[in-house]
Amino acid sequence: MRICLAFLLFFSSVLTCQQAEAQYLHPKIKEKKVTVHSAVILPPKVELTKESAKGSEMMVAESEDASTRVLDAVGQALQEKKISLVSSPYDQKSEPLAEDRKYTLANIQGRYDALLPKLVDKSKDIKKGRFSLGDEVMLLNVDKSADALIFIRGQGRVFTKGKTAFSLLNPFSFDFPFLFITVGIVDVHTGEVLVFTKPVSATKVLKDPKSLNKLIKKSLKKLPASS
Repeated sequence: MRICLAFLLFFSSVLTCQQAEAQYLHPKIKEKKVTVHSAVILPPKVELTKESAKGSEMMVAESEDASTRVLDAVGQALQEKKISLVSSPYDQKSEPLAEDRKYTLANIQGRYDALLPKLVDKSKDIKKGRFSLGDEVMLLNVDKSADALIFIRGQGRVFTKGKTAFSLLNPFSFDFPFLFITVGIVDVHTGEVLVFTKPVSATKVLKDPKSLNKLIKKSLKKLPASS
């Protein structure tokens, strides 16, 4: 039990450090050669799995709810930076997307997902301006007032009581529930990745809007406000 408690404290400190440091800005943003004034948030994707003694199970409804909660938190953080949110032509809540829009969105989202592993593993290269989706992002044809696209991705693990008890009682188990979110801000014209952040926290923040908003706000702390 002492080993478990010690590891929990260590794990908590690691998460705190990651939350504080996991922010990467393109030189154009850092040197204020480019400022994000308005943005379009593309459909987010946050996937949650339930871990039990029997194995893993995808939580479909909970994942959709988590996606909405994280989207709202990101939107609030951006608005506090005086960055206006432009209505997305890919919002599927109002009416189904036309086939051509579906294809375009799937293509750009796919390009981002293919780049995401590099953004996570080699995040420091963002500071050198090495990542871009290419000017194909203009095919999204979002409102002309927007100058950035927001990509939200996330993964989380929720433990059952039995799984939690097993992890705590097993001194050799380093298996814990978590929520890993990434937010990418991409230039709407060039496709350059201007900002990337990857906060980590306990899954329980999804049940507490204030904690989730605080997590996202802190992760975007270095993003300059729109003048």
